[in-house]
Parts: sequence; structure tokens; C-alpha cells
Amino acid sequence: MVGPSPKRKRDESVDSSPQTSKVRRHISPPPITRPGGHYESEDDKVLKGPKVAQLLCNILEMCKEHKKLSDQVVELTLELKCVRDDYDTLRRSLCSKVNTLAKTIGKNGA
Repeated sequence: MVGPSPKRKRDESVDSSPQTSKVRRHISPPPITRPGGHYESEDDKVLKGPKVAQLLCNILEMCKEHKKLSDQVVELTLELKCVRDDYDTLRRSLCSKVNTLAKTIGKNGA
């Protein structure tokens, strides 16, 4: 008799290996298919929605709006500083008048 075939020798060497799980054959993966009706025509393959030119126009409009709002913030900040200055002036003058009144009453009441 002739000795074991080369395939048989390989199987025996695989069987004697310490691995617990053995892969004996390769199962091919399922075919990749696209869902039916996903792309019905070439026109549908083109991205729907805003185009680059429209997006650029939107960006330019947003820049103009940002500039306008930034200017408005600066104006309102200056107005707030003016109101604070007016408040501080009124507070100081009122405190001064109250102190003067208290001194006058203190001198007359003593």
C-alpha cells in the first residue's frame, strides 16, 4: 500500500494542533445587492437639496446679518455704558443731597 495522501497528512497535522475550533471549509459571503427601486433613474442619483451656489449665497447673507448684529451689539453696549454713567451721576448727587440734609438737620436738631 502506498502511504497516506498529502491531504490526509495535512488533516492529521491540523487535527493534532492544540486549537479547539477548526475551520474546515470556507463559506463565501452573501452577494452584495442593492435594494430594489433604490435608484430608479440617473436623475435620482444626483444629490437632492441645495446646490453649492445656493449654499454660498446663504453664507454671504449670514455674514451680512452677522455684521449687522455685531454693529447693533456695539451700539447697545455704548448705550448701556451711557445709562450706567447717568445712573452713577444721579446716585452720587442724591447721596450728596441726603448727606447735606442730614448735616443740616443734625445742626438744627442739636
